[in-house]
Amino acid sequence: MTNWILLLVAGVLCGFLNAVASSGAAITLPLLLALGLPPAVANGTNRLPVLVGFGSAIWRFHKSKAIPWRLCMRLLPCFALSALVGARLATILPMGEIRVLVHVAIALALVLLLLRPHSWMRDGDPGNTSKNPSPWLLLLSAGVGLWTGLIVLDAATYLLMSLVLVGGLTLKQANPVKAVLIFAATVVSLAVFISSGAVNWAAGLPLMVGSSLGGWLGASLALSANARVWIYRLLLGTLVLELVAMLLGWPPAAMRMPMPMASIS
Repeated sequence: MTNWILLLVAGVLCGFLNAVASSGAAITLPLLLALGLPPAVANGTNRLPVLVGFGSAIWRFHKSKAIPWRLCMRLLPCFALSALVGARLATILPMGEIRVLVHVAIALALVLLLLRPHSWMRDGDPGNTSKNPSPWLLLLSAGVGLWTGLIVLDAATYLLMSLVLVGGLTLKQANPVKAVLIFAATVVSLAVFISSGAVNWAAGLPLMVGSSLGGWLGASLALSANARVWIYRLLLGTLVLELVAMLLGWPPAAMRMPMPMASIS
């Protein structure tokens, strides 16, 4: 029962952070590993709260008419296809190699976030969401899609960076687009993990329950008047915490070698 409660709370935090900013997987993935799931199974199971949390957030964004569906549909094909490739890679790459990629991704994301802080706080043109995406934005979206399928951690951060710094959207405009794209990519990648038997449904259930609530709450905050300030602060804060954890030895040794399956109850 204790583990179930831990997973439930982690799910709430995961859904909330993913909906309003990013890095929800930085909470759920280490917990799944600490509970004894093998690395590949933890990676696959981690997609469940991501999927449900973003689904809940999308419903909240849609009710508020905040989703630019035309832009989403133009970015979706290359994003989802790349995610499929990334998920395939995740089932064959050693977790030690993925761990190195995670370290590089966290450090680079923090540098990019601090490099041009004024770009994140600017007022945007409402018409930006109706423009066709540039070739550069399509290329970057494909790269983020690949990362989403591979490990998902901080994928939302990189997608927000692409949409804001290259696509010209504000953080408030970009957040619903991020939710739609990563939700779709997670559907694709989760199917790969399920077909490979790399999903633990017993651990995933409390994560999904919690994430559905967290996603709704996070989307509500992302729609508020000071959304861009909250999003930027949470992005910055979570990346700093991830960097500190990385320097202290995260991901743990569990990511480097398989462990016996532990009971979730």
